[in-house]
Amino acid sequence: MVSAMAASGISLKGVIMDNSKRTGILNIVRFHSAWKNTNCALAGVFAVIIIGVFPLVFRDYYFDILNFKTYFYYRVVIIFAAVFLMANGIFLSLSIYLGCVRNPDRNRLFNAVDWSMLDFILIAGVSTLKSVSPVAALLGSNGRFSGLLLWITYAFMYFAVSKNLRLRQWYLDLFLGAGMAACIIGILQYFDMDPIGFKKLMDPEQYYMFTSTIGNINTYTSYAALLAGTSALLFFTEEAGIRKTWYLLCMSVSFFALITGMSDNAYLAILALVGLLPLYAFKNLRGARTYIFILAVLGSEFWILPRMTKPSSGAAGHMGGLYRVISGSHYLIVLVAALWAMYFILCRMIQRLPDTHPLMQDGNRGRWVWLAFLSMVVILACFALYDVNVRGNAGNYGGLAQYLAINDDWGTHRWYIWRIGMESYGGFPFTQKLFGAGPDTYGAVVMEKYYDEMVMRYGEFFDSAHNEYLQYLITVGLAGLAAYLALLVTSIRKMIRSAGKRPYVMAIAFAVICYAAQAAVNISVPIVTPVMLMLLAMGVSGEDGTDKGIPDLIHKQDGKE
Repeated sequence: MVSAMAASGISLKGVIMDNSKRTGILNIVRFHSAWKNTNCALAGVFAVIIIGVFPLVFRDYYFDILNFKTYFYYRVVIIFAAVFLMANGIFLSLSIYLGCVRNPDRNRLFNAVDWSMLDFILIAGVSTLKSVSPVAALLGSNGRFSGLLLWITYAFMYFAVSKNLRLRQWYLDLFLGAGMAACIIGILQYFDMDPIGFKKLMDPEQYYMFTSTIGNINTYTSYAALLAGTSALLFFTEEAGIRKTWYLLCMSVSFFALITGMSDNAYLAILALVGLLPLYAFKNLRGARTYIFILAVLGSEFWILPRMTKPSSGAAGHMGGLYRVISGSHYLIVLVAALWAMYFILCRMIQRLPDTHPLMQDGNRGRWVWLAFLSMVVILACFALYDVNVRGNAGNYGGLAQYLAINDDWGTHRWYIWRIGMESYGGFPFTQKLFGAGPDTYGAVVMEKYYDEMVMRYGEFFDSAHNEYLQYLITVGLAGLAAYLALLVTSIRKMIRSAGKRPYVMAIAFAVICYAAQAAVNISVPIVTPVMLMLLAMGVSGEDGTDKGIPDLIHKQDGKE
């Protein structure tokens, strides 16, 4: 055998060296695989706490819910960071000792989402240093604690999870499970049942301002928007079985929570889901059928809820705005009946059509038709705004006129809040326009000129813009707003691209989209924002490639020699 090897030009010493080299590479890869598995496990525990425990924790009911949840979040991050750094310090020391610092399985360090997050933190840091009140900008003490320090913890959470977690669908099941508990509590409170005694010591006038384990109704509906986007897409992507039934239940409950949350910001999330889902769903007739089913469920809940609510109840008296416009319409029952009829017609068509029929094959024609429809809706909405505010034809729009007529009282004084914010921003010098007045310092900005006016007109002081994008424009400037928008856009784009291999990732993309829609009239607080950013980090995290690429790595290494 030795003579044969010698005859073929292969030396025994060379074979032994090649085998030794392969064994060395294999040991290095296994070491780094163990390192990666440890980080993955830590990131998984971190994710479980934020999406599965954090929404439900409380201490003194609603009396300190923002303070306690902020404190709880900080404590979780600090503990996780300590354990994470300790574990990685041990592995790094071992890698130096063993001489295997270089990881042959390493991926590209940063992507567009990472750079967007880093850009935002850097800009927020510059904004804090240049702020008139750098300590307040660091801690967010003049607002809702969303200062630079909190965003640094968000960034750490994002990188720790996005670079280490191997996303599995059960994480989303856990998120929905915790969400269902919070939603059911909120729905029962809407019907004047308080299963956990949150409202026993509350001022009766504030009963319907706070709900569930989340707190303020605006914050509650922003959390429910995440649940609605996730559950609707998971219901759409799941083929059949117990999980599909579970997602149907979650979708129905989260829709009900959005409606009973009594905050109009919920309707922006619903509009985003209903308006953008066809761009994903209308690839074939089955997708269209599921979309019609989702619409039918939503419409049925709008029709059923008023009939379940006692007219004399406090909740009925506080339900207003778009809820009254939709549920009070005489055409709602006609629309709901038409949707269910369309659904059953589509079911019958799908049963009769062969799989080879063009309507059953994936294609983009339906998506282009819907995109054209959306464009027409936007054009008509712009015309309606012009018609009401310039031409004075508010009477032509019935109950919708209150949403189309723009004045200081629009949106529970939101237009006034936005107007004084924009006027303040307009007076900034160029550098401050670029970097803002400092994270979470909106209250300090408007207080200088508008404090007396706010108190005289509305009897309160507005410390937030009630519009996340305007809030970032004023507090971290145009550069900060651009970085935040880039974070949302690049993360959603990355999730959409990876949804081909992992369809459940699309659920996270729509959760972020629903949150982003309602954020146009809402504020960012460390009650829901940590959950949203954790979902975002989970959505852009990689697939499980552990040990799958070891043979390829050995071949690549051989090719370099």
